[in-house]
Order: sequence, then C-alpha cells, then structure tokens
Amino acid sequence: MKIAISFISGVIVCSMILFGVKPVLPALAETADTVDESENVTQSLSDLISDIERIYREALTTPFIEAEKQIYDEDIAAFYRTLMEKTGLTDPGIPGQTQ
Repeated sequence: MKIAISFISGVIVCSMILFGVKPVLPALAETADTVDESENVTQSLSDLISDIERIYREALTTPFIEAEKQIYDEDIAAFYRTLMEKTGLTDPGIPGQTQ
C-alpha cells in the first residue's frame, strides 16, 4: 500500500512541476511584420560574401603592393611589376591601390 501511495504522490508532484514550469519558460513573441525573413537573410549573406571576398583580396595584395614601394632599382621594380600583373596581384578593382 505504501508503494502505491508513493507512486501516486510522485506522479502528482512531477505533474505539478511540469505544469508549474510551463508559465516560467520564455514564450516566443510573434512579429506583426509578415515579411519573408529568409529573403532578408539571403540578401545580407550575399552582401557579406562580397565583403569577405574584397577583404581577402585586399589582404592578399596589400603586402605585395607595399613591398613594391620599397624597390628602388628600376630594373627590379619593372620585373616585380610585370610579375605582379601576370599573377593578377594588381587588380585595379581594389580601392586605394595605386596603378
């Protein structure tokens, strides 16, 4: 008999805990906007990818461009410039880069 009473009281206590916790859990708020957020997220990701590409390209080329400024021998500077043009490291699309 004690086992049955313990079992029933345990079930009652557990159900009270479950129903007592539900109001305390945070509820999700609905927004009034019915705008498709997936399109907005896709747009921001595509903008971010272009920024990452620009940042990567600038980080790749900037050390070589700065090194070119330190070459004072005209023959070596001409060779270095030709090498940079052949490898594509002198992309004119990067802002702030000298041609």
